[in-house]
This record gives sequence, structure tokens and C-alpha cells, in this order.
Amino acid sequence: MSDPCDENKVVVHIFGEEYPITGALDPAYMSRVADYVDKRMKELASQSRVKSRDRVAILAAMSIASELLELQDRQVEFGTEIDGSADDILSRLNKALASE
Repeated sequence: MSDPCDENKVVVHIFGEEYPITGALDPAYMSRVADYVDKRMKELASQSRVKSRDRVAILAAMSIASELLELQDRQVEFGTEIDGSADDILSRLNKALASE
């Protein structure tokens, strides 16, 4: 029986380096993630005076983490808005049913 991780191998290119990646995720997805990281690193390197690969990688990680946290915050806000709307609709429905 073969290990599913052995079947999911891909070589990705990030900031001029090749990295062989093996994992349980779909290789196309792993390539997409690597492409995103590569793009962010190249953007940050071109926008700043920082050229060290390690420092650019840290800046990219911080930038991507910031994006993630912002999306999580928006998701919480959206969930709160949905809850408020659902409560309002339920309240109106209860009033309408009570008046019948």
C-alpha cells in the first residue's frame, strides 16, 4: 500500500529557489500557495531596500499573516452582522405570528 503523501509531490519555485514539497494536499494547490508566497516576496523586495532572502521571507510572512488576520476579523464582523439580521428577522416573525 502506498503512502498518500508519496503521491503528492511537487517542486515549487519561491524567490529564485527550488523547493521539493511533499504533502497530503493536492500538488496544484501547493503550487498555487508557493506562487502566492513567491509573488509576495518579489513585491516586498521590489518595494523595500531589504534584499536579504531571510528578511524578505519574514516580511512576506508578516504581510500574509496580516492579510489572514484582517480576513478573520472581517469574518467575525460579518458573522455578527448575520446574527443581528437573523435576530431581527426572528423577532419580526415572532411579532407577526403573535398578532395573528
